[in-house]
This record gives sequence, structure tokens and C-alpha cells, in this order.
Amino acid sequence: MVQSEIADMIYAYVQELKAKKQYEDLVLQVKQFKLATQIFDAFGETVDNYSVHDLFTTTDTDIDRQFRIADIKLGNEGIGMFYGNKYMNNADPNGFKVDVILFVADGECMIKLYQYAENRFHSMNDDYRRYFATITSESIRKQYDRVVSDGDVVSKHNFRLPETIQIPHESGGSEYRDHLFVSEVTGIAKLKLNPWESGVLEEERAQQDFVCWIRNPSRGSWALCIPYEIDGETKPTYPDFIIVRADKVLGYVIDILEPHNPEYKDNLGKAKGFAEYARQNPGVGRIQLIRMGKDAAKNKRFKRLDMSKSAIRDKVSHAMSNDELDHIFDTDGFFM
Repeated sequence: MVQSEIADMIYAYVQELKAKKQYEDLVLQVKQFKLATQIFDAFGETVDNYSVHDLFTTTDTDIDRQFRIADIKLGNEGIGMFYGNKYMNNADPNGFKVDVILFVADGECMIKLYQYAENRFHSMNDDYRRYFATITSESIRKQYDRVVSDGDVVSKHNFRLPETIQIPHESGGSEYRDHLFVSEVTGIAKLKLNPWESGVLEEERAQQDFVCWIRNPSRGSWALCIPYEIDGETKPTYPDFIIVRADKVLGYVIDILEPHNPEYKDNLGKAKGFAEYARQNPGVGRIQLIRMGKDAAKNKRFKRLDMSKSAIRDKVSHAMSNDELDHIFDTDGFFM
């Protein structure tokens, strides 16, 4: 699919050149080259001011050489031949090679191609990252790791839920039957949530693929802990919620959600920690930092920034201040 889409980009570029009546002149430049003959005197000074030039027509061999160079610049993935197989004109068998050469020589075309490749990578990585985590083939895993080029490991061990747990029963709390751990007697867990937490949970429970949820206890022996840095010091953070959702491929997938006040100075550090955790744990679904915001109608709602999206991770990883993080929330945050 990617090869076909790039081939279509080359074809569209060629059609645009033809519509502008520029194609034939550019083809001529590819098929011809100038040889400059310089004459020097005994003292090494030029006597003709570089004025003697001869025009030569390139051979098929030289067209092939330029084509190979162009294909290498396209990633050496056979894009050039794919384009030829799709769009070659039998009356001009070398024409498709010239098309590829012209496309690669155009700086604007290559900028558009790089942007396409970046967006396509982010999209495909977002769609398939958690499925790659279940693949047992070592060779495929190595190929995937090489492509995404992830950094140092943040999580030194896999998060595992205990088989038994003390059932939450907090005084003044609300009763929940869809908490993963409930009383065997009553089928209820009683937890006290603040307004932000209960509001986020309400949004999650309204989703069709919602299964259950877990309150991640701060500093609990089995709790999910994500490291982050602030003021040069590594600290732990315990995201508020673990959400379990149904997934048509894996059966179930877990999400990590953290409603967090943007006024706290640790926002950028936690966002970067979440981004790195997402980078190193592709089997996890959504990893979201959540804050209160206003929608287009000026209504207060929960705005989410999802670190499972590779484009978001890149932006967050390069952010240098909480103000920059606020801007990322403005441009890339979303409401459920």
C-alpha cells in the first residue's frame, strides 16, 4: 500500500509537469549533459575563460545509473520499479525511470515525501503497536524495534496484577460493581473519588468497549509505577486509573489514565514519563494525561492527551516547559 501511494505521488507530479508544459524540457535535461573543456597555459591560467562546452546525450546506462541513485534516495525499497510496473509506457520503456529521477531531483517533492512518510509511520505505529507486543517471533520483534528506534528501557519489569487483593472499602465512598476487584460476598468495591476522577470514570464507563476499571493505589505493593524526572531527580508517579477494554484482536487491552491539575509544576515531567513509558510498552492501549478544558461551546469537559500516539510522544519529548505542554494540549488534546 505504501509503495502504491508513493508511486501515485510520482505519477501526480509528472502529470502536473505535463499540464504546465515543463515535462519535456526537464526530460531533456536528464537525457543530456554538458562537458566543459578548459585550456590552460604553462602557468596554470585558463586561456578560454571556461567557454568551450560540448553537449552530449546520455546513454541508457547513464539513465540506469541515475535511476539507481534516485531509488536509493527513496529508501532503496524498490519504489522506482514499483512505479514502473504500475505506470510504465511500453512505447517509452525508460520513461518511468526519468519520471523517478525528476521526482527525486525536486526538493519540494522530497519534502512532501518525508512528511508523508512521517505521518504514515505515526499512523501505522499507532494502529499496530500493541499487537506487535504479542508477537513471539524474535526476528519480527527485532525488525519492529529497529524501525521504531526506541530509547533506553524505562520500565524494568512487566506490570502484573495480583491474583488476590484487599477489596477497596473506603469510608464515604461510592459503590462500584465494575471495579476489577470486588467483594466475593457483596460483589461491590467502595471507593471515594474526587470530582475529576469520578468525571473521567463516568466518561469511560459510557464507552461501548468498556469492561472494567482498577483504582491504581499510590505506592501499593502491586501498583503501576511510572518514573519521571523533575529538577534532575527521578521520581515515581502512580496513574489514577487502569481501564480494561474489549479488543477485537487481543481480546482485552488496558489503558492508563491520569487526571492531573495543569497548575502543578510536575506536569511536563509526568507527561514525558508517560511518553517514554508508552514508547517502551507498545502492548498498552491508551496512555493519557487528562485535564479540565473548555470545548467550542465553552462547556467544561475533560481534555485528553494520548501518549500512545507516536506524533504526540515526539512533541511531548521535545517540549522544554509547561507552557509548551499547554500548547500541545491546545493543538492535539481532544474531548471524548
